[in-house]
Amino acid sequence: MDLLTRSEIESLATPEAGDTQVSLFMPTHRFGSGVDADRLHWKNLVNGVETVLAQWMRRPKVDELLAPARQLQDATMDWQYMSDGLAMFLRPGWHRSFRIPATMPELATVGNRLVMGPMLRLLSGDEHFLLLALSQQAIRLMEGSRNTVEQVQLADVPTSLRDVVEPLEPRSDAMARPAADAGRGGPAVFYGYGAGDQNVKKNELDRFLRKVSAGLHDVLAGQTSPMVLVGLEHLVVAYREVNTYPNLTDDAVLHNADHVSAEDLHQMAWPLVEKQLRDTRAVAIEQFHGLNGTGQVSGDLQTVVRAAAEGRVETLFVKADPWCWERASAESPTIVLLDKDKRFADCEQVDAAAVATLSSSGQIYATSQTVVPDSEVAAIFRY
Repeated sequence: MDLLTRSEIESLATPEAGDTQVSLFMPTHRFGSGVDADRLHWKNLVNGVETVLAQWMRRPKVDELLAPARQLQDATMDWQYMSDGLAMFLRPGWHRSFRIPATMPELATVGNRLVMGPMLRLLSGDEHFLLLALSQQAIRLMEGSRNTVEQVQLADVPTSLRDVVEPLEPRSDAMARPAADAGRGGPAVFYGYGAGDQNVKKNELDRFLRKVSAGLHDVLAGQTSPMVLVGLEHLVVAYREVNTYPNLTDDAVLHNADHVSAEDLHQMAWPLVEKQLRDTRAVAIEQFHGLNGTGQVSGDLQTVVRAAAEGRVETLFVKADPWCWERASAESPTIVLLDKDKRFADCEQVDAAAVATLSSSGQIYATSQTVVPDSEVAAIFRY
């Protein structure tokens, strides 16, 4: 699956002047009878977008723009490997799709830009986390949320010790000699191939983990989510020494990661993630209230949007559970014409503030806790 990062969000959100752009979101099922229903829901969502586009675009252009969505509709096998949500973004001659480990609203937007809001929970610092299962036999990186984790494909990262270290051949010059203090018939101490074998293995392990960390450096570029390590203690300690990702959790799950299912890994890791996220968010909210009256905070949506566009938002709180896009309409499917549907005007503003905050390296927290009454957002300003 694609690992969603800040840089990916920024790239997707960069306006392409003059182009009609479509964003599609939908909840999906991983297995069971819901898979066939998902395909039908997707077809209805795309049909709804087609009807809207046909009001001002010629049929060949509409067909060309929606072709990737239609291809997915007919790709039976792809629907067998979905996650909890699906997102697709379309521009003329270009498209991107993501399987999302979090529930999405059934929603499509049409306008001169793409919409990021339904995916922001993955970058909000509220639920999204990473899990690195450490083992000499299998390195696994997983992307997770409150309810699940899903493995990320690692193309250029060594995933086992054998990828880095060639098996050693027995050496013919190894010989046994009596230990100096053993006496006649005492135990043998092996020199040559066996001598220092433990140190050789440690050096090999260190080299392996350094290559893993170096490979993950590019994979995790732009990520800010906490990452939990799962593995035997010596592997966790050794990896911390070579790690370059700045958001490792202080606590780790000290458990043999071999043959542990994704579900069990999630069950082990989530309590650590939840505690850290809850504590960090509580400190940020306390900071917000402590700055009331100083001019460094605001809960006014228009003020926050302007400050975010200027790069002044250090911390943005977004009202969640449900999110703005999720509660704006009960229609299914919901097709939104950007800048024209007053029901979603606030959602578009929240979207703009969130993307601008991410682009200027700010932090976003999603919270069901009221920070400012009757406001979709609240913000702490840099200046």
